[in-house]
Amino acid sequence: MATSSAVAGNETVFSSTDLPVKLTGMQSMASKMWLPWLAMGLMIVVAAFVIGLFNSATAADYFTASKEVREAAVRGSDLATDRAFIESTKVWLPAFKFLGIGMLLGGITFLLATILGNLRTGGARVQEALGAEVRVLKPPMTATLFPMLMMMGVMILVASLIIAIVTATLSYDYWNHSIATQLNPASGSLLADLGTINAITLWLAPFKFVGLALLFTGIGLALATIVRVLRWQSQRLWELLS
Repeated sequence: MATSSAVAGNETVFSSTDLPVKLTGMQSMASKMWLPWLAMGLMIVVAAFVIGLFNSATAADYFTASKEVREAAVRGSDLATDRAFIESTKVWLPAFKFLGIGMLLGGITFLLATILGNLRTGGARVQEALGAEVRVLKPPMTATLFPMLMMMGVMILVASLIIAIVTATLSYDYWNHSIATQLNPASGSLLADLGTINAITLWLAPFKFVGLALLFTGIGLALATIVRVLRWQSQRLWELLS
């Protein structure tokens, strides 16, 4: 049976007696995506922990050598490459961990969108069962904003990881030199590389928190949307039963 709808105030009114209310495109996608995102986020966090353990073991081996031996290690030697690995991992691993947390928060956001979709269709079924005109709340601005904020937050975390990997490559090349004969008396390109590494590391840390802030803001808006929908559905139910 064909259905039609009209918008009145803050409600969308459906004229069909059949169930006309379906999940929106975003809600339908969210119902399929929340579990994979949670799983990927958890795997990234666990992988970051394992990499951190390996890096700590490398650091333990590296620092068993005396300071003189460590600083005299030439480019390409085991000690020099160990130091390069330790320092480069310290650059990119935090961004990797942040991406894992971001994926987990994105999965939570998708789950909240799924809850909103279930509230939308469930409320319509209740009204239909009562033989009343089916009405649903028009999506408020918060419902439009929270998916956008979630995607922006994740994109910032992905960009942070890419920048961190590029910086880690530069860091690996820098530290893969003899500290005593090349890095301590360094000049020119080596000093420029060190300045670039430190500069990027300093602004990259707060940049990652911008991504997390957007994700948390999106979750807050999603929860605010759920509260508004529940209030509206409660009011609608009282209207039907009074």
